[in-house]
Amino acid sequence: MIWWLVLIVSIVAFIAHKLLKKEERKRKFFEERGIKLNKSMPFLVTMYKLLTKQMGVVDMIQSLYNEFSDDEKVVAFYDGDTPTLILRDPEVLKRFTVKEFEHFQDRKDFINEEMDPLFGNSLFVLKEQKWRDMRATLSPAFTGSKMRLMCDFIVEIGEQMAEYLHKEAKEKGPQVYEMKELLSRVAHDVIATCAFGIKVDSLTNKTNEVYLAGKALSDFSGIGTMLKFTLYRISPHLMKVFNISVSPYKESKFFRSLVTDSMKVREQQHIVRPDMIHLLMEANKGKLNHQQNEGDSAGFATVDESSVAWKKSSRVWSETEIVAQCFLFLLAGFESISSTLSFATYEICANPDVQQKLYEEIKSVNDELRGKRITYDILQKMKYLDMVVSETLRKYPPSIVIDRECNKDITLELYDNFTFDFKKKHAVWVPIYAFHWDPKYFPNPAKFDPERFSDENKSSINSSVYIPFGIGPRNCVGSRFALMELKSIIYYLVLNFSLEVTEKTQIPLKLEKSFGVLAAEGGVHAKLRPRK
Repeated sequence: MIWWLVLIVSIVAFIAHKLLKKEERKRKFFEERGIKLNKSMPFLVTMYKLLTKQMGVVDMIQSLYNEFSDDEKVVAFYDGDTPTLILRDPEVLKRFTVKEFEHFQDRKDFINEEMDPLFGNSLFVLKEQKWRDMRATLSPAFTGSKMRLMCDFIVEIGEQMAEYLHKEAKEKGPQVYEMKELLSRVAHDVIATCAFGIKVDSLTNKTNEVYLAGKALSDFSGIGTMLKFTLYRISPHLMKVFNISVSPYKESKFFRSLVTDSMKVREQQHIVRPDMIHLLMEANKGKLNHQQNEGDSAGFATVDESSVAWKKSSRVWSETEIVAQCFLFLLAGFESISSTLSFATYEICANPDVQQKLYEEIKSVNDELRGKRITYDILQKMKYLDMVVSETLRKYPPSIVIDRECNKDITLELYDNFTFDFKKKHAVWVPIYAFHWDPKYFPNPAKFDPERFSDENKSSINSSVYIPFGIGPRNCVGSRFALMELKSIIYYLVLNFSLEVTEKTQIPLKLEKSFGVLAAEGGVHAKLRPRK
């Protein structure tokens, strides 16, 4: 028995010695290059804490960002075995995401089209020239002129939402809603009409097939999905061997049929509807051209593409590749938009002065419309609405962090003649959430203060650290659409209802220790009282 004990202790000691030596080599790698390394936590321990919700991605990023003094413009950590720099300085950030973009264009190896045809073919994970070609194809579909054509579809959903909520209040009295659940249905209906040309009322018909399929495909909060993502990061080869896909098979098949059937019917019957499927079909035929200087802004947070010279791609995309972009549109609409909307409603509830000022602007615009619908151009002129949305995106950015992978061995000057030898596959992280919550850039960051984005104050905001839709050529292609949807839904909510706190409303709001997008712990609960 004692020999077994000695053997086990020896094996454990040997493994511990090897791990310690490995950690020491990692630390020396950066220290010898003059870059400070964070207090390391083994990768598997980190992933375990994330999966079991002992720690959230926000906790991890804030810890990495705040560990050192402001003098450290870059700090280092290991993402698994990948040497990774965290960019903590606006000028260094611009250097990597703009000036040196050609060397840091792609995201870290994650999931390819062989592992998951839908997710792997989406713009989010495509790499190298294929990403450039897809971005050039999609970019003309998201200009202001195309958004104007689509705005009426969103406004119709806003009116549908208001009608449903009024009916509920009339029959049952003012109701308390969990806003993420409510608004995910509204966001889904927006995607259904704007992307696929389908009219769905998910508030009335809560179990419709389209909504349930979309919800299953966009749910990344479940332990099973999170485990799949973790295993893909640790051993993508193993996942490929066992043919394990991130996206559920049944819903993926349903979604693919939904898009391809619509495309075929439109081709056969020459149907033209200015939605996303139509724009993608036109883009694939080379019939959309990017207009560089439309002079259009959907708000302060709009990503500017005027400086990017996208070369028109001659590549013809397959049916699967087109469906994959619709899939990405679905994911963004379901998760990012509904989460941002729920956070906006929380802040409007919790800050009555903000709500009153917002309502006054909305009511004034509605009075001027004299019963007509709100339009894209009128939405853009609503300054306080834009300020509220901009501040919501500051406190609760859709992406907590973005990563970029080096595509070749290269020596770069990081700052002040300080150089670093990058190897292919080394990575950098842009800590968006940490920048947005840094008091150096946004004083009293926990305070919801739309006045940061007033005409008098917004010029003082560094555009390199306010980046809710990313930065550089690989920014969010759909920022205009997202802002149009956010503003439209908030417009109809606040116009029709007073948003009130209840005993279920958590103040101050706490974030769930989530693996991916931001979510409120216990949800966002609000009472919607119809305005007279």
